[in-house]
Amino acid sequence: MRSEKWELIGVHRLLIPLRELWSDFLDLLFPPSRGCPLCGAAAEDGELCSRCRKMFLDNRMPVGCTICGCFQRPSGKRTGTPGEEPGGSRGGDLVTTSRANGRGGAPSPHLLCPRCESGRPPFNAARAAGPYEGVLKEAILRLKFRRERGLARPLGLFLAAVARELVPPGTLPLVVPVPLSRKRLAARGFNQAECLARELSLTLGWPLVPVLRKVRETPPQTGLSRADRLSNLSGTFAVVPDVLPPGRVVLLVDDVFTTGSTARECTRALLASGAAAVYVVTVAAPFCSRNSTAGLPEDA
Repeated sequence: MRSEKWELIGVHRLLIPLRELWSDFLDLLFPPSRGCPLCGAAAEDGELCSRCRKMFLDNRMPVGCTICGCFQRPSGKRTGTPGEEPGGSRGGDLVTTSRANGRGGAPSPHLLCPRCESGRPPFNAARAAGPYEGVLKEAILRLKFRRERGLARPLGLFLAAVARELVPPGTLPLVVPVPLSRKRLAARGFNQAECLARELSLTLGWPLVPVLRKVRETPPQTGLSRADRLSNLSGTFAVVPDVLPPGRVVLLVDDVFTTGSTARECTRALLASGAAAVYVVTVAAPFCSRNSTAGLPEDA
């Protein structure tokens, strides 16, 4: 009987080579920047320059919810994600609870946003590198829509730092990117979540296993309410049969977490296929709020 290690290597050989060839071909068509991939200034290949790195560090904020990882906006600050209100006495209030959730990566005391307090998601916990604004928002949009794939490396390094803190110590998770539909993958030429997951995998030495598939086309999530997003994605994702080793922890990777609709549906599919637990990392997440998601990007 083959060991689990060799089974994972077999999975890699089955699912990844064509993607790597396609990735190399895209690099020939759209050569990555030799300097800072965000501003073009002098920098180590694939790394952000000191100015852009400082902008990222200045953009970091404390996590507001220990489950979904949304951020609590400082009182009076209104810049950033459209449609969101600052933390205050209304919809963005956080609930402090002493109930232990038994999940690694969640600091104490446990702060819950209104959404997670009213209904816990199936994933164990989610974290993002920062809020969806400023340098992170610009980097995500340029990666996805301007095909600046050189940005996947520095963003993947940020994700690796977040993932290392999130996943319980001593765990070797399987890294699974959120998939695109065939139609969108053909139009864009690459899956940004898989590019980010590959960089994270290389940095941490965690196996990349792209076993999720989007089995039906769905209308764009942008502009939909949370309830409509959940309904829109119901039954959308499936796991390739007989590929995911049972009883393993999974790290789900995507670019943006908005309402968590995509992460919920992907997690349900992974748990139904034998995953022991699912943690979620994204480049960006919103500020905690009950507001409508109209105008926000498609999410994890």
